[in-house]
Order: sequence, then C-alpha cells, then structure tokens
Amino acid sequence: IQPTTADGLTLPDFVFPAFLFIVGLSIPFGIEARRGRGESWGSVWGHVLRRTASLLVIGVFMVNSPASDGGWLDPNIWWLLTYAGVILVWNDWGGASRLVWGLRVAGGVVLLVAAILFRGPGTEPGFIELTTQWWGILGLIGWAYLVGCAVYTLCHRDSTAMLGAVVLLYCVCLAAWAGLFEGVWLNRWVGIGSALGSNGALTASGVVLGRMLLPGSRLQTHRSRLIWGLLYGAGLGTAAVLLHVMHDVHGVFIYNKIMATPPTALLVAACTTWMWALIYGLVDMGGWRRWAHLVQPAGLNALFIFILGPILYHLLSWSATILNGFELHGWLGAPFGVGLARALGFTVLVVWLAEVLRRVGLRLRV
Repeated sequence: IQPTTADGLTLPDFVFPAFLFIVGLSIPFGIEARRGRGESWGSVWGHVLRRTASLLVIGVFMVNSPASDGGWLDPNIWWLLTYAGVILVWNDWGGASRLVWGLRVAGGVVLLVAAILFRGPGTEPGFIELTTQWWGILGLIGWAYLVGCAVYTLCHRDSTAMLGAVVLLYCVCLAAWAGLFEGVWLNRWVGIGSALGSNGALTASGVVLGRMLLPGSRLQTHRSRLIWGLLYGAGLGTAAVLLHVMHDVHGVFIYNKIMATPPTALLVAACTTWMWALIYGLVDMGGWRRWAHLVQPAGLNALFIFILGPILYHLLSWSATILNGFELHGWLGAPFGVGLARALGFTVLVVWLAEVLRRVGLRLRV
C-alpha cells in the first residue's frame, strides 16, 4: 500500500480527473445549445449556479459518514434515507405541476431530517453536524464546472484566451502551494489551489477542446480536428513531463491524483484527449457506431448510476443484519478472480438497472 503522497498513478487514478476533463468538453455544447434556444446570459448563469449548488449539496451529504454507534439511525438506514431525498429532489419528473413540486419539497424535507439525524464520528456536537470537508466527488465536480463555465463565458469563446486561462489557473495552484492563500476566507471553505486551481484548469482544458468542435470554430473537417486534437494532447503531455522533472524540488510537481498536482492534471488531460481522438477517428470518421448502444445507458443517466452503486451497497450491508452477518458482496470479494468477476458483474447490473429505472421515469438531473 503506497502512502497518499506517493509519486505515481494507477489506472483508477485517471477516472475522476478524466471525468473533469469531459465535463469541460461538454460545457461549450451545453451553453451554446441554451443560447441557441434564445436564453439570455442571465438565464444561462442561473442554470449554471443551480447546477453547481445541487452538486455541492449532494456532495456534502455523500462525503459525510455517520457514526456506526452513538447515532440516532443505523448508518445504512441513514444513507438510504439520504439517497431517497436526493432522488425526490433531483429526479426529472417531466414537468412543473403541483405534484412534482410536492415531491421535490418532500425530498427537501427528507434531506433536512437526514441532516438533523446525522451524527458523525468525532464531530462537534450540534443541531446539524454535517460538514463540508473536501466537498466529496460531486462537490469537486461542481466547483470545477463553475470554473469551466466562467472561463468559457469570460473569454468570450476565444480559444487563445481560454488557453491563457488554463495557464493562469495552474499558476493559482502553484501560488496556493507556496502559501499565498493561507488565511484567505475562501480557502477555508474550498481549496483554492486544488478544487479551483488544478481541477479548474483540467476542466478548462476540456473546454478548449469542446470549443474547437463547435460549428463556428476554425476546424471544420474531420482531418483538421483529429490533427489538432493529437497535437493538443501532445502539448499537454509534454507540459506534464516537463513539470514532473522537478519532482525532487517540491511535492507539487509529482504525479498524485489525491493532491491534484499540475503534472497529474496535465497528463490526464493529454491521455483523455488522445482517447477522444481515437474514438473520434473510429466513430465520426470510420462510422463504427454499433458498439455505442452498449454504453449509452450510462451516459443517459450518469448521476443516478453514481448513487445507485452505493444504494445497492448499503442495501446489502443492511441485509447482513438479517442474515446473521452474512454479506454476499463482501463474500464474493476474494480471491482476485472472483473479485474481478464480481466488479464486472456489479457494473453491468448497475447500468442495466439504471436503464430499467430510467424507462419508468427515474432519471436524475441537476
């Protein structure tokens, strides 16, 4: 087991940063689609702020773990109560009728009750003991999404200006490591160097690629887009390697996903860009599209899939109390071959179940 300050990356370390890059890639398409429908910038930014706030709220609930003893509810029951509230509030009910608003209000009440009932290990006693901590995965996505939208908007869709913003955000990260923001009020709530700096830069890197794929960009042929993407990835990768050369000088220059170092963000951005180039070549240029329906359900209901896995985990853990401590999922975790098969089977189950539930009306949107 490597320490959290180790210099290196494993395959799972690429997943979350790559998702941040993809979030950035989607931002130009989302904003331009709203502008194309005639929405004002005020309306667009109202949506951006609501989505950011939603991700932060869900992230705070998910990052807090209730105490296994001394709490008012069994931890698994508390989690299931929380996820029920999330589904009620953020499910796409397909309208704005009184019933829909009633369901959302009921979900808000459920979350408020869950917040009041929460008792965390080692937390200060209080009416509500939930803390922001590091905001959780969804919270970090929310902050990075906010930064990416700001970059796209403030740079007036200019790719050169957006590249400059990416560099500036990495400078913010380095300045934070140098102690510039110590004592700053905002830094006590969100990591300026990591959540806003390097994660924001990673998302903004995706914004640059997304901007180049819009109809109004200077790249209008498949060949020009593919070549640009390959060169863009090469530039990001080269920057990662050059910064990593200084890993003996300071810890900010190592490859480390947890610390959100600039070399990590740049390397993941490069690899994700190259992966995009591969898929673009196969699908848009080669016409190889049949395989897409296999992963389409994951893209159509990504947020629900993200919480569906934990819901099933907590249901299994809760059922163990009924089955004299026997927990099927944990039992299938060893040896390695069985554990790998379990992981693949669980992934297929979650995606399939999410698609079934989407067809009956359960689809989360923020």
